[in-house]
Amino acid sequence: MIANKSNLKWLLLLALSLIWGSSFILMKQGLKVFRPDQLAAIRISIACLASFPLIAGRIKTVPKVSLKYLAVVGFLGSGIPAFLFATAQTRINSSLAGMLNALTPMFTMLVGGFFFHSKFSGRQMLGVGIGFLGAAGLILVRADGGLSSDAGYAALIVIACLFYGLSVNTIKTYLSGIDSILISGISLLFVGIPYAVFLLSSDFTFKLQHQPGAWTAFGFLCILGLMGTALSNVLYFQMVKISTPLFASAVTYLIPVVALFWGIADGEALNPLHLFAMLAILAGVFLISKQKIKSSS
Repeated sequence: MIANKSNLKWLLLLALSLIWGSSFILMKQGLKVFRPDQLAAIRISIACLASFPLIAGRIKTVPKVSLKYLAVVGFLGSGIPAFLFATAQTRINSSLAGMLNALTPMFTMLVGGFFFHSKFSGRQMLGVGIGFLGAAGLILVRADGGLSSDAGYAALIVIACLFYGLSVNTIKTYLSGIDSILISGISLLFVGIPYAVFLLSSDFTFKLQHQPGAWTAFGFLCILGLMGTALSNVLYFQMVKISTPLFASAVTYLIPVVALFWGIADGEALNPLHLFAMLAILAGVFLISKQKIKSSS
């Protein structure tokens, strides 16, 4: 049983790396037609719609006390980050967004320590410091080597990673007894309904009818919603439940590699300093993942 669980968590890690690593290039394609708020709404609405049939008959089995935590996971783990990433990618490359996403384990550790009574070591704090130095390099340096004027947009991804850290710790602490499909589906309901209302009140349908390339962009975002949110949420929540928050967030080791591949394939320019900065972030992630966090009594 232990061996099977260990093998499963590594398979989930690989699958999630490929799915989420491809999310950034899909967002880039969607932004050719849709605004960031529309992109986020399409992504979450599609994911919510796909998840609902799987949970429709089981919602009442979830304890009412868990609903507030599911709402937290919905907004902080999916809804708000979807908008932040889309907004950031209006000004920064998809590959850079994927690299910055690697900050998630650091925020998972810090949030666990400050808000969920977890303990961490000096080595892990060193990892956080190295990782944030790498993040600063990614945020501040342009592809041509000059200082970036889009640091504020890159910082939106840093905020999204903080929200991911809060979501991961919430799942592990308060929702570990709930089925992964229910966690994903119900949390998406909290954000999917208001996002769908907003989307239909915008010029979304007008763009589909009249703007060239709209259906192609919408197709990319449907893939993003189905794979990058609905399916990946279920896989991710399952991995959180059978491993640790830090192991689950370590999916970000491979996400930047996949995102970098897609970015280069799409002709994005990078500075060698960006690669060194990414390596610094991954070195930081390695240090904080090296020692398992112990919960305080």
